[in-house]
Amino acid sequence: MRFKTLAAAVLAGTVVAGAAWAWGSSGHRMVGELAIKTLPDYMPAFLRTPQAVADVGEYAREPDRWRGAGKVHDNDRDIAHFIDLDDDGNTLAGVSLDNLPANRSDYEAAVRAKGVEPYKAGYLPYATVDAYQQVVKDMAFWRVLTYVEPLEKDKTKKAWYRADRIRREQLILRDIGILAHYVGDTTNPLHLSIHYNGWGNFPNPNGFTMEKIHSPIEGVFVSRNIKESDVKAAMAAYVPCTGPIMACVTARYKASFSQVVPLYQLEKEGGFTDGDARGRAFITARLAQGAGDLRDSLIDAWRDSKTMQVGYKIGTYDDFVSGKVTDPWEVLYGDD
Repeated sequence: MRFKTLAAAVLAGTVVAGAAWAWGSSGHRMVGELAIKTLPDYMPAFLRTPQAVADVGEYAREPDRWRGAGKVHDNDRDIAHFIDLDDDGNTLAGVSLDNLPANRSDYEAAVRAKGVEPYKAGYLPYATVDAYQQVVKDMAFWRVLTYVEPLEKDKTKKAWYRADRIRREQLILRDIGILAHYVGDTTNPLHLSIHYNGWGNFPNPNGFTMEKIHSPIEGVFVSRNIKESDVKAAMAAYVPCTGPIMACVTARYKASFSQVVPLYQLEKEGGFTDGDARGRAFITARLAQGAGDLRDSLIDAWRDSKTMQVGYKIGTYDDFVSGKVTDPWEVLYGDD
C-alpha cells in the first residue's frame, strides 16, 4: 500500500527528483582527497602524490559542474546522483536494492511499468557501478603499459607506450574523481530517499520538517563545521568487496538509508545549526563513510584490474607477463 501511495503521489506531481547537489564542494573534495591520502603503499605511486590528491578532489566535483550543459545531457545525467527509496527501502520500480535489475535499461522499464517516469526515480547504483568498472579498465591498461614499456626495444613503440601510460594516468585520476562523486552521493541519506528535501507529501507522524533542508545541510553546514582531520579519524578500516560489485554497492546504500530518519530527527532537534556537536558528528560519520568506501573501491579496483581484459585483441595482465600475448603492440596500439 505504501508503494501504491508513493506511485500515486509521483503521478500527481508531488514527488519530483530534486536538483540539489550531493554534499557541496567541501564535502566532495574531502571524500576524494581523503580516499587518496589513505591508500596503502602498494597502490601505484602516481596515485599517492600530492598532485593526485588535489586532482581527485577537484574531479570529485565534476558531475555537479556538468549541470546546465543542455537538455539531452542534463536529462540523462542529473538523475545519476540519487535513487529514491520509500520508507521500506523499496525503489520506485517496486523492488528492493537486493533485487535491482541487472542493468539500467531493465530498471527503467520496471519503473515505467509502475507508472513512474525514470527521471523521478534516479539511477545512482548503476552510475556508481559504471564508474567503478571504468576505473578497473583504466587500471588494467596502466598495468599492462607499465609492464611492456621497459621491455620494448623499438624506440617508436617505447615512446608510444610511455605516452599512452601518461595519458592513462590522467584518465585514471579523472575517472576516480567521477567515482568519488557518486560514492560520496551514496553516503548522503537524502540522496536515497523520497524524503530528499523536506519530508514531503507523505504521512508524517513525527512532524518532520517540510522545509528544503537538502542544500543547507550538505553544503553550508559542511563547509562551516566539518574538519578533514575529524573525518579522517572516523574512517573505518578497509573492507574488501568479495562478491558482485552491485551487491557491495547496495550494501553500502543500506547503511546510508538507515540514517534518513535519524537525520530528520536531528534536524527537528536543531542539530544542524552551526557549532552543534550532534550535527558535526552525524555529518563527519557520513563523510568518513564516503571516503572509506571510495578508498576501499580503489583498492578493489586495483585488485580486479589484474584480471580485466584489455586491448582490441583481448588479453589480461597475466597474459602479457606469461607470454600468451606475443605482440603487445598489436593489442595496445591496434593494427586496424
